[in-house]
Amino acid sequence: MRKTFDAQLRELGEALVDMAASAEDAIDTVTRSLTSADAGTARRAIELTRAMDEMERGIENQCFRLLLQQQPVAHDLRTISAALKMVTDLQRIGDQCANIAELALLWPEGARGVGELAHIHAMSQKAAIMVKRSIHAYANQDAEAARTVIALDDEVDALFVLAKQSLVALLVERREEADRAIDLIIIAKYLERIADHAVNIARWAIYCVTGELVGSDLALS
Repeated sequence: MRKTFDAQLRELGEALVDMAASAEDAIDTVTRSLTSADAGTARRAIELTRAMDEMERGIENQCFRLLLQQQPVAHDLRTISAALKMVTDLQRIGDQCANIAELALLWPEGARGVGELAHIHAMSQKAAIMVKRSIHAYANQDAEAARTVIALDDEVDALFVLAKQSLVALLVERREEADRAIDLIIIAKYLERIADHAVNIARWAIYCVTGELVGSDLALS
């Protein structure tokens, strides 16, 4: 019975890793959509986030089956409850990616790539790394790896400040690009929120291993 339960817990971890991989793909795809001449890139990002919604439902069902059909002990309960929290954060990461894609779809074809994107690209890369590492920390029961994810959040916050400063300067200097600059500030904020969700996931990974809640669940929307 225990072997079966352990196998099911491993399957749960693998499902979360798969969803995190989809989140990474969505972040990468939606970032490329900001400079792509093809609006289809943004649409592909939205399709990825819809697939993540299906993954969320599947993982939630796995968690509930484990709770109802098995007799989890304290550590098992932490593993399952952490998974339920994490899948919510992953789904919200998908929502943020969809929001960015919808903004990109509003841009005229010839206007893609206008503005300063270096800091936004750096933010998206770090956010994707944070998502991947936080889930792998959970799957590998590695609290120290999860703590490194939390430390990375300061770097994303610093990049957000730089992105905002450069875009405000663009807005002042080139009024014809004001709408685009404002959109990019909003996009940078979405990426900052994605990183915050990765921090949430890392905190729950630590809880799963140690029983300690580091900081607080941000319950971001």
